[in-house]
Amino acid sequence: MTDQLTKTTFFEISKHLNKPIVLFGSGNIATKTIRKLSGRKVECIVDNSKNLQGTYFNGLEVKDPNSIRKDQFIIICSTAITEISKQLIGYGLKPNLDFVISPILNDLLAIKELEELSTTFFFTSGTIASDEPLNGGGLYKCRVNGSIIDLNKIYSGPCYGAQRVDDTIIFIDTDKGLMKYNIFNKSINLIGDLPAGSRAHGVSFNPVNSCYYITCSYLDAVLELNKEGVVKRRFQLSAKTLNEGEPLHHCNDNCVVGNSLYVTMFSSTGNWKRGSFDGCIAEFDLKSGQRLPDIYQGLYMPHNILFIDGLLHVLDSLPGHLRFNNFSIQGTFPAFTRGLSYSNGLYFVGQSKNRNYSKVFGLSNNISIDCGVIVFHPELKVSRFLQFPLEIGEIHSIIL
Repeated sequence: MTDQLTKTTFFEISKHLNKPIVLFGSGNIATKTIRKLSGRKVECIVDNSKNLQGTYFNGLEVKDPNSIRKDQFIIICSTAITEISKQLIGYGLKPNLDFVISPILNDLLAIKELEELSTTFFFTSGTIASDEPLNGGGLYKCRVNGSIIDLNKIYSGPCYGAQRVDDTIIFIDTDKGLMKYNIFNKSINLIGDLPAGSRAHGVSFNPVNSCYYITCSYLDAVLELNKEGVVKRRFQLSAKTLNEGEPLHHCNDNCVVGNSLYVTMFSSTGNWKRGSFDGCIAEFDLKSGQRLPDIYQGLYMPHNILFIDGLLHVLDSLPGHLRFNNFSIQGTFPAFTRGLSYSNGLYFVGQSKNRNYSKVFGLSNNISIDCGVIVFHPELKVSRFLQFPLEIGEIHSIIL
C-alpha cells in the first residue's frame, strides 16, 4: 500500500547503491531519475507494458517485471504507485528497504496519501436540532476510507466546543449544558447545567485540577466547573460587559496550558458591535483569575485555539487562516474556518458555510459556501476537502 512508502531523496537512495539499481517504468520520470542519479549505473528498466519489453530506453533494456531479483534495488518511476507497490510486495520485496519511489514523484505520493486517507473523527455542529440523520446540529461521527465518506449523527442538538478526555468526548449542548459521550459504550450523559442565557461555546479540560473551562459568549466570561459539573469560578473578560448589561467581546473557544487560560474573541476592547473587529487571544492567570495582556491581536473572528506539539494554534476564521509558529499564517482556505484537530502530520480544519462572506471582499477572491473538513499537509501546502451535506451547514469542533 502507498501508505507504507514514504517520500525519499536522492541522497537517501545513494545509501543503496551497493545493490544493482532497477527502474520500474520507462518514460519521462525514468529519464529525470537517471539524470539525478549522477552517472550511477542502472542495470535495467522493467515495465508492465508487453509492447515495451525487449526494447531499449535511454540505452537500457526494458524487461518484464517478473525478472526482478531480491538482490536488486527498485526505484518506482511510474505514476501507478499503488499498483506497482502491491506488485513488488507480492514479489516479497519490502517498501522503503527493497524499493522506493523516485523523489521526482514525492508530490504525487503526498496526493496519493490524501486520496487514500483512512481515518475516523468526530465533529460538532451548532445549528438547530433536527430529527433528520444528516441534518442540523449535533455530535457526528465521520469515517473516511479513500473516496468513501460515511457520516453518522450520534446526538442531536446545538453543539459547539468539544474535547477528548480519555475514553469520552466532552461537548457543549448550548441548550442543555456540558455533556459527555463515551466512545466505547456509546452512552451520553449530562455533566453539568450552565447558567440560563450563558450561550456556552468552547470547552476545555485541565487534567491538573480536573476542571472544565466553558467559554460563554453571552456572559463574556469563562466558567470553571469541577469534575461534578458545579461552577466554581468565573473569569470575566472585562467590567465593561457588566456595566453595560450586554455581551461585548464575543468570546468563543479556550484552552489551558500550564497556569494560563487562553481565550479567543471577536473584540479585545469590546467594540465589535460598533464595527471594530479587533480579535485577539486573551490570557488569564489561573491562580489569580486576572486577565493578563493579550498574547496576540489583529485577528478577524478567531475561534479554535489548541496547543499542538509545543505550539499554540488558532483559527483566524473569517479570512480562513490557520496560524501557528509565532502565529504566522501557515495555511489559508477559501472558507470560514472553525474546528481544528491534528494527527500524524495532518491538520483537520472545519469549514462552515460563510454567512459573512461579503466581509471577506478584498481579503479573498474565492469564498466557498460549502461545509466540510479540509485535510491539510502543512509542509507540502496541499489539502483535500471532505464534502459534507449542505444541510449540516456548520462545524465547530473536530476530534480525532
